[in-house]
Amino acid sequence: MKKIIFGFIAFITLISFSCSQLSALYDSNYTTYWDFGIGYSMPNGSEWGQLYEPSLSMSITAEKPREENYALGIELGYEAGHKHINVKECKPRIFYMAPYFKEVKNFGAVDLYASIGLGLYHRWTPAYTDSNNGAKYAGGFSGKLGGNFGFGALYNLSKSLLINLNLKVHSIKDFIGVNGKMVPATNIVPSLMIKKSF
Repeated sequence: MKKIIFGFIAFITLISFSCSQLSALYDSNYTTYWDFGIGYSMPNGSEWGQLYEPSLSMSITAEKPREENYALGIELGYEAGHKHINVKECKPRIFYMAPYFKEVKNFGAVDLYASIGLGLYHRWTPAYTDSNNGAKYAGGFSGKLGGNFGFGALYNLSKSLLINLNLKVHSIKDFIGVNGKMVPATNIVPSLMIKKSF
């Protein structure tokens, strides 16, 4: 997992020094920016990180510029299922909705940004049968408060279309039960997104 994160950071750094495209700072001619993308959500730390596997993630964001360097937005995300390392049929899924604040800075050929958000994260575990012992488990659904922070890079493809490379950390309070106690969840999520302005 560390190799993936370091590789992602190195890739952004390399592009920032080699790219010769125009700045991607917010254009006042557009009122809304939408992002659509996929990522790879990697559990990290505590029992959640030790017992559950990575999952494909998808997200959509909508944001409104507040001057050239700032934006307020909201992110809707879905993680397709984190398999338990011993009970593969147990695959908690995550839905979340998180408003956020973003600041963008121009560094010559590339624009880098940082964001911070707070929202509601829903865990949905479908009913399953443990193939190890045949035990049946009912599904469950719960909502928890969580937050996230991240950074990324923006590259122009055209005046209103951009590539968004993003790395975000999501932290969810009392997310899942392990050995009779509720434990938090932290996911590290690199993503590739397309940003479109309207």
